[in-house]
Amino acid sequence: MKNNNNIIDAAGYLAISTRLQRLADSLRKDGMLIYSDFGIEFEPKFWPMLYALSRKSPMGIIDLANEIGYAHPSVIALVREMERNKWIRSVKDKTDSRRRLLSLSPLAQELIVKMEPAWDVIKAALEEICEGETPLLRAIGEVEDRLSRESFSDTARRIARSRADHAVRIIDYEPRYQKDWENLNLAWIAQDFEVEEIDRETLGKPEKYFLNGGAILLAEKDGAIIGTVGLQPFGNGAFELAKMTVAAGARGLKIGEKLCWAAMERARQLGAKRVFLYSNTKAYQALNLYFKLGFRVVGLDSQEFKRANIQMEILF
Repeated sequence: MKNNNNIIDAAGYLAISTRLQRLADSLRKDGMLIYSDFGIEFEPKFWPMLYALSRKSPMGIIDLANEIGYAHPSVIALVREMERNKWIRSVKDKTDSRRRLLSLSPLAQELIVKMEPAWDVIKAALEEICEGETPLLRAIGEVEDRLSRESFSDTARRIARSRADHAVRIIDYEPRYQKDWENLNLAWIAQDFEVEEIDRETLGKPEKYFLNGGAILLAEKDGAIIGTVGLQPFGNGAFELAKMTVAAGARGLKIGEKLCWAAMERARQLGAKRVFLYSNTKAYQALNLYFKLGFRVVGLDSQEFKRANIQMEILF
């Protein structure tokens, strides 16, 4: 009886890739023993190729890759090995000389005849093993179907974004956050541009430039400030959206988007008629976000910042 108390098994879904690999290795090892019982020397890694070509032939490399669900380079590597074993016959496609058509050689066809009885036994054994309360093939099919609609990595990123969204709070600036406000902004500016005197002036005096009729909003997570955005008032219902940044370790979780939506709502509350911003075309991710928020490109009316080469605005 299997020991269910080891660390990997206890890890549950976190260890599913390891357990599937372990299961696959076990099946391949025993599969070689079964072939040996039938007097056949065969490595199971060739089985998908051999089986597919025994059922449908000839096929091109891409068609074969699609049939067995392998990456194109993996199929090419296996084809080369099978050619060395003299199991593959390759000819040029008469309709496209650049395309190779693959089929089984007479030697491989003889091997298939020997393998068919072994496959019958292997299939019967696996049906007996796998058809329990939860049939394994059905479970695998369901997982593969879900992964075809949303990959493992995309699913994980979506969950991470959702958790970050719920864990992040948008709060108002307080003097105790001054160092966070300055350091986060100086870091992103210095990464790609030159920190200008006007940056140091406006960041160092938030009460003068932002809080006298405007606002500074901060993204807070687990007690740490990880993002900032400011609304600088210019009179007559005009505000500049400025100093929007997210800490390097927190990017990709849509925190900047959350900050900007909060800033737009605050601008409405402050009676904004127009919100404008200056940016640089190198900051394409930020520009995509601004377009999503409803900003449009307008003529550049200020050279206040050397790095600014694009201006955008939104009207309320």
